[in-house]
Amino acid sequence: MATSLPPVKIPSGKWINLYAETGISSGTKIIIQNLGDSKVRVSESSAIPTLQSGYNVLSSNEYLTNETSNVGAWAYAHEGTSIQVEEA
Repeated sequence: MATSLPPVKIPSGKWINLYAETGISSGTKIIIQNLGDSKVRVSESSAIPTLQSGYNVLSSNEYLTNETSNVGAWAYAHEGTSIQVEEA
């Protein structure tokens, strides 16, 4: 079993590229858990999304797994929070 990666901090009002932040190769299937109390928007996009882009919402302690060969993964929170991202 691989060592867990450090949590990813999501600052207030900023989109974070999850692949760039974690060093996981783009297109790799990942699992994301919201560690904080603030809701997190997660969007699959090759470029930075807008707030009008499609997204999934993760509440506290919820998980989301994306598909292999996705084009990119981004996270956003209105209030700062932390998420755990690992290869699935």
